[in-house]
Amino acid sequence: MSESFDAVVIGGGPAGLSAALWCSVLGLRAAVVEAQAHTGGQLLGMPDPLDNLPGFATVWGTALAATLRAQCDAAEVVTVVDAHASLEPGGLRVRAGARTLSARAVVLATGVRRRRLGIVGELSLAGVWTNLGADRARFAGLRALVVGGGDDAFEHARLLAPHAASVVIACRGGAPSARSALLDAVRGDRRVAVRTDTVVLSLSGNGRVEQARLRGPNGVSEEGFDAVFVCVGPEPLSAGFGVATDGRGYVRVDRLQRTSRPGVLAVGDLCCPEAPTVATALGHGAIAAKVIVAGATTAAAPRADVLTLHRLTLPARIGVYPSEWERPQTLSFDIAFEVDAAAAAPSDALRCTVDYAAVAAMTEAMLEEQHYKLIETVADRLATRLLAGFDARAVRVRVTKPGVPQPHTSASIEVERRRAD
Repeated sequence: MSESFDAVVIGGGPAGLSAALWCSVLGLRAAVVEAQAHTGGQLLGMPDPLDNLPGFATVWGTALAATLRAQCDAAEVVTVVDAHASLEPGGLRVRAGARTLSARAVVLATGVRRRRLGIVGELSLAGVWTNLGADRARFAGLRALVVGGGDDAFEHARLLAPHAASVVIACRGGAPSARSALLDAVRGDRRVAVRTDTVVLSLSGNGRVEQARLRGPNGVSEEGFDAVFVCVGPEPLSAGFGVATDGRGYVRVDRLQRTSRPGVLAVGDLCCPEAPTVATALGHGAIAAKVIVAGATTAAAPRADVLTLHRLTLPARIGVYPSEWERPQTLSFDIAFEVDAAAAAPSDALRCTVDYAAVAAMTEAMLEEQHYKLIETVADRLATRLLAGFDARAVRVRVTKPGVPQPHTSASIEVERRRAD
């Protein structure tokens, strides 16, 4: 027998709790399903107080989680913890352990988890961490290896340095991507060594990590470490919900947090890799609740948006007759990209628009490769290349050659290439 709700929220982090709280305040019967023993999500594991949440000078994540939990309790939000939630393929029924919750709308707030390296020893050995936690004293005197080159890795190294015997940061790429303030803080600390172009191949030890096998600029080496911190970014928990995602697995939503599936919305880090903050999560929850109250939970059908580059003029070697090959000539291009800008996430290649400089460069490079006898060949090859190079549904290329067949006339051809569904 199922229990009926106006809204069921899957995930009890700040985004999910905000959505449930706002739903209840607006007069809806709401439930939250959380896989862990306590709601709060990533708030519970933050090593430092938040200092970037508007309205608070600082606030501990655990304190904010407790406040949100208390507000939801006071608003009579039904909370189900220690329960893995699944959304049935058809309809809006959520299975949470032994319970079945039916809803008018479902809000996905499952967030992200730390990505893993996928190497031997990572999961089987103690001493491999993805989060530093608040008790840094437990790492006193240890040899620490931090894997990653972004903000998270350098923040871990900064916080570890005063306690650990030594800290090594292994960056896969040639240069770290962390923001300058963190780079400066770590590079000025002699206790921290930054190694670029370095990959961790495996971990070994007797029950807990003792050594790491590294491949760096000077080859492969084995080094001793007592603690390893994997800080290589997040991955969204979006599988199994039947909603459209981008190439990295983040749920695609419109401006009202609606997904491609009718009645299903998504909030927080799960759909917003550009701004994975507590402030964003809380705001998303409010938007979702307002949309549910208004009964507008179904997104409009995707529309085709056409983004066009007009009159790109470039020199070219074009023509059937030898007399044409050495004569200075130009071709004019009109290039149209058919995209779904409404659904596109900013992390997509087009970033909701067209990188015209990249289009021009690709066109110019193609024209420099060889002599083309026919503008039909130019249009065909360019359309094929552009479709492969950009995230578009279709590309239309119109090529115009002046002076054909007479000096004051022109010839043109248009070719379309469409991505297979």
